[in-house]
Amino acid sequence: MNRFDDSFLQRYRRRHPHLFPDTPGRERPARGNGYVSEAAFQADAAEHLTLLGWEVQEGPKGSLGGGPVWYTAGWPDLTVYRTDGTRRLWFAELKQPGNRPSDTQLACHGRLRAAGFRVTVAFTLADLLAAEAQERP
Repeated sequence: MNRFDDSFLQRYRRRHPHLFPDTPGRERPARGNGYVSEAAFQADAAEHLTLLGWEVQEGPKGSLGGGPVWYTAGWPDLTVYRTDGTRRLWFAELKQPGNRPSDTQLACHGRLRAAGFRVTVAFTLADLLAAEAQERP
């Protein structure tokens, strides 16, 4: 088998499209949920949930100056709960479309689910608000 067979060249072109500017290709679908970053998505999500009567504990959005952030690996971005005595608590992992939770995050989510908690992975605000509607007392 030739190292530069058609399948190798196809994969190479996909990985390095800048090397083949004249090659016609199909348009990529839009990857977005209206937010420029996951941090912007998280801030808006927390605000919406707060307006709906939930308390929201946000996970770290990064550190100042690129230093370390000490936090349990894989813990969801938002811890969402009620303080009205209804004992409602659930978690939300926010992702930009096209991204997926890491293996560490999936393992943490699995442990939380095994303990009886809801963990929602939301790619859009609509995904998050649909989960919120199911959790609403």
